[in-house]
Amino acid sequence: MKRLYFLLPVLCAVVLLYSCRKTEYATLNSPAYLRVFNCIEYNQNLGNKDAPQPFFTFMIDPVLDEAGIPVSAAVTGDFLDQRAQWAMPYPDAASNVIWQKEFPGTKRVLAAPIVNGYDLSSWAQVPSGKHHIIFRTRPLNNTPYFELGPLEKGVTLIDTTIDLSAGEVYTMHALIEEYVSQRPFMYLRQETFPKQPFADSLVYVNFYNLSSINWFQLSPNEITNQYLVSTKLQDTMQVYYSLNRRNGSTLTAIPGYRGVPMGQIIHSLDPKVAPYYSFPLFPDSSSNKIFAGNMSQQFGFLGAGYSPEALTYPDNLPVGGYSGLILGDYGNQDKTGQLPFLVRADLRTGLIVSIHSGTTNPRSFATVNTIEYINRKFYVTTIQRKFAPPVY
Repeated sequence: MKRLYFLLPVLCAVVLLYSCRKTEYATLNSPAYLRVFNCIEYNQNLGNKDAPQPFFTFMIDPVLDEAGIPVSAAVTGDFLDQRAQWAMPYPDAASNVIWQKEFPGTKRVLAAPIVNGYDLSSWAQVPSGKHHIIFRTRPLNNTPYFELGPLEKGVTLIDTTIDLSAGEVYTMHALIEEYVSQRPFMYLRQETFPKQPFADSLVYVNFYNLSSINWFQLSPNEITNQYLVSTKLQDTMQVYYSLNRRNGSTLTAIPGYRGVPMGQIIHSLDPKVAPYYSFPLFPDSSSNKIFAGNMSQQFGFLGAGYSPEALTYPDNLPVGGYSGLILGDYGNQDKTGQLPFLVRADLRTGLIVSIHSGTTNPRSFATVNTIEYINRKFYVTTIQRKFAPPVY
């Protein structure tokens, strides 16, 4: 007992020392910021039933053994599944899922900081400079890639090099380059939004058609109930937008914001940043600059010779004549007909982030968004701006 009393002060001192120990956090010198999406989908059939399935391990600067199989890597994005329709403006910090819809996804990595007022926590910090990049197939299980057996480590579908500049923001896609050959390739776009003078009162969006070469011409059309469904986009289409409020199950455009010309969506695999277009954050004065919900944005993609006023549907539309995308609260809209594409994004307000900020819950904030059309699917990425934390 005496010995215990003698040791008690020593033990307290040790506990106090460790409780006050400074925590050192890892940092990178001159990092670049990278976000990676797996946009490859294979529709399995008898002709390609033995093809490698698009479940990947993404690696930066892999170390290969004598057989060319990776044994380690400087950066690894394992369990990379096909991307989700909406890439949220922040990672799900509480998630413990194994399979990821993007890199870094929910993995604990050194995230990018807020840059010029934009929350880049969904981008990972990676070393700048020249790097060797591979996408390697892997089985659909929960075993980390480097613990897999040699026969399970798949094949390399993409093998390339990149050069990342310090402080720049990049979006990377694994895509199918050409429809017939199903040739995969890496698409790397250097984003410009952190450097552009965007107004806080406007929501910004740009559009990309990243479909495979020859996809529009050679892929089958979609037919439902003997009608052609508008899910294919031509190489160049005009973009119109409507800002809607839902009343019951009906979408009603806010006066002055129905079928407004916006710009173009152009098919190109050149990783050049497309122009940003905008619409008002608060077009409806009754919102009092705080949205209660029931809002959506509708984008119409029209071929040459069509306009929202003269649109005939569904009997006389050619392939690629028209397609539509709605984001937000779209009620009970049917997923056929004039509105074949529905993406929830923010459940209440679509491309507008509604969140508890200050003493207001929710408060609405403008965002910067990218809408990408890839082989009959739309994908949306939303970037949010810095906002005041909630006050309870």
